Amino acid sequence: MSILFPTNFSDQSVETFGFALHLAKKFNLDITLLHVYPLPMTLPSMDEGRMAEVTDDMIQATIAANEERLNLFKQRLSDHYANAHPDVVRVNGILRMGFVGEEVARCAEEEHADFVVISAKKATGLKRFLGGSDVASIIRRCQLPIFTVPEHYSFHNIDKIGYATDLTFSDNEVIARLLVLGEKFGATVKCFHVHDSNLDIENAIIKEFIEQYKDDANARKISFDLVDNINIHDGIDYYVKNNNIELLAVLKQKKYWLEIFESSMTKQLVFHEKIPMLIYHE
Repeated sequence: MSILFPTNFSDQSVETFGFALHLAKKFNLDITLLHVYPLPMTLPSMDEGRMAEVTDDMIQATIAANEERLNLFKQRLSDHYANAHPDVVRVNGILRMGFVGEEVARCAEEEHADFVVISAKKATGLKRFLGGSDVASIIRRCQLPIFTVPEHYSFHNIDKIGYATDLTFSDNEVIARLLVLGEKFGATVKCFHVHDSNLDIENAIIKEFIEQYKDDANARKISFDLVDNINIHDGIDYYVKNNNIELLAVLKQKKYWLEIFESSMTKQLVFHEKIPMLIYHE
């Protein structure tokens, strides 16, 4: 079992690796580095026989070059974290040729990975998730829990985990996982729902959740809140800021969350640039 860490060997990837290190230590997991590179291009004017010969040579040269880059990156990680993490967990390295999303999903399955940790560059609106980026492709294709770590994020212990929920009992599996994660970090899980509908119904559902998780609630391991806002983005932003949330968890492909992942809104969510997100798949 391991954490899969896709990397493009960038400076940001080096910084994000620190998050993966802390997570690996909390769960006693190895880390597997994965670099996916594209198939070498050839000129369309070449005849078929010559193209096959050149392509084979190019592939071998590309493999060799990326193997060298991977070894240099592993050494760079070791040098960077030698003082802070002298007992660095075991790190393996894998190279794949192909499309990033497909290869990350395939490698995650083959390696029986528990989590995927990826860097997410600062972007306006929801470009962090949408469009043709590698991050978006990984989220679409890989069904494992995925941590996205924003640019310039420095790891510190996570004391509060926020979960943007639609308040259905199908969320129980996610809540159970978050309670385990919260225990590992010594964090409180704060479930919240942004609503603009019938408050009486929403309050009744909240009471049912509190009753179901009363032991954990009494132990201050979990809480449930309603956020009154007609705009989901603003409601989530408000809750994250005012409750000092340090990790935001969401469940992708739920009806409640489709507006966040598939809308054309371009409003920038500030917390996306400040804290990591944990994305579960239904």
